[in-house]
Amino acid sequence: MKYNVIVHLANGEPIEGDLEELPQPQANFIAVKNPHRRSNRELDWLDHRTNTLLIAFSHIVSIEVVLARSEQELVTKYGVDVR
Repeated sequence: MKYNVIVHLANGEPIEGDLEELPQPQANFIAVKNPHRRSNRELDWLDHRTNTLLIAFSHIVSIEVVLARSEQELVTKYGVDVR
């Protein structure tokens, strides 16, 4: 399953991209595919040909997993309604 994520870096701007799988507890880095700014603009410090960025966990503050619109769930008082 592909996950859309926002990676918050220490002393840097957040990076949005895709993960093929969520990282395992023993992982040292993540591989973010199609890295870009949250505004969908290219990262000016990356070469325009880059399609995968390896980021060490020592540079990561947090990772947000963002659901695609088709996968969002509507939480109701009776439980979860998957749309």
